[in-house]
Amino acid sequence: MEKQLYYVNLNPISMDTISPTRVDDGQLIEYEIEATVTEKKALEELLHEVQSHDVELGNLISFRHFDDQKGDRDKNEYQRGLNDVYEALYNLGTAETKQKIQEIHLVNDDQ
Repeated sequence: MEKQLYYVNLNPISMDTISPTRVDDGQLIEYEIEATVTEKKALEELLHEVQSHDVELGNLISFRHFDDQKGDRDKNEYQRGLNDVYEALYNLGTAETKQKIQEIHLVNDDQ
């Protein structure tokens, strides 16, 4: 399959949107990736899963914030999801994207 160029931003509102067009907005950090249709779909599913966990109704309207252990588990689960997102972005990323992710130390270089 042929790879296409796509742009991903991690804005919580539209995290699962992968666009073939660069958004020219200095406020956004976009990650440029090269992906097949299958790879793009898998990344969209991962982004959607991470985003939906972050805004689950049960996490917004509950007394969980009084339970430190449960709150920590939720935060850790969300962080693991974001780590998976950055790993996928790194694996699919262009040289520029890989450099951005390395600069913010979000990829394990020990691989």
